[in-house]
Amino acid sequence: MHIRSNGYHSPMEQGANDSATGWQQACHECDLLLGNSSAPPGGKLVCPRCAALIHRNPARSIHYTAALSISGLLLFIPAATLPMLNFSIIAFGSENTLLNGVFSLFGAGYIWLASLVLFCSVIAPFFRFLLLAFISLGCLWGALDRPVARAVRWYQHIKEWAMLDVYMLGVLVALIKMQSLGRMVVESGLYCFVGLMVLSNLTLLSFDQQSVWRRMARRRAATQAAGNGESSGAAS
Repeated sequence: MHIRSNGYHSPMEQGANDSATGWQQACHECDLLLGNSSAPPGGKLVCPRCAALIHRNPARSIHYTAALSISGLLLFIPAATLPMLNFSIIAFGSENTLLNGVFSLFGAGYIWLASLVLFCSVIAPFFRFLLLAFISLGCLWGALDRPVARAVRWYQHIKEWAMLDVYMLGVLVALIKMQSLGRMVVESGLYCFVGLMVLSNLTLLSFDQQSVWRRMARRRAATQAAGNGESSGAAS
């Protein structure tokens, strides 16, 4: 939580004007005011009163997030299309993929359930990786500062809906319950899905949005300083 005495400011404006406005950061657990300090690269900021984690600043956060998100996008196609489980009883068998399960729910008439599964297991995880890739690569160019700022806000809304771990739990329950009824074979799609889930959790650890805001704030401050220098030079 951030407290200011001069009204609301966007996160990018906050990073550019911290020294001028004297904002303070409060612990989200015990509300202790901690000043405007932030964790150094590779370190973390801990509340001295309740030991709650205030801020974690992974080293090279933007670069690691870019690599993980692009890897997730590349792995998403085989994870969604390749068969995950092959279930057979006597002479009957079927292969199940991530999308086949959604289509089966639609075919059975469970429209709302199928839509929820489609959004939480396919659409939201895909756009989460896509937003992270755009944020981590787009913040390197000043021309994309405004779209990147919007993308960070969209990421905050969609990240809670990407529930790959919940879908994985359902797959494990099905694997345990149905293996006594017939022959269950794990296919390559399940390994790709597990890798996708691991990448998704790693992006949660590597991504630090404050690093994005600080980078854009430094670039804006440098641009303003260069513009002021040119103006003073022209006036003289």
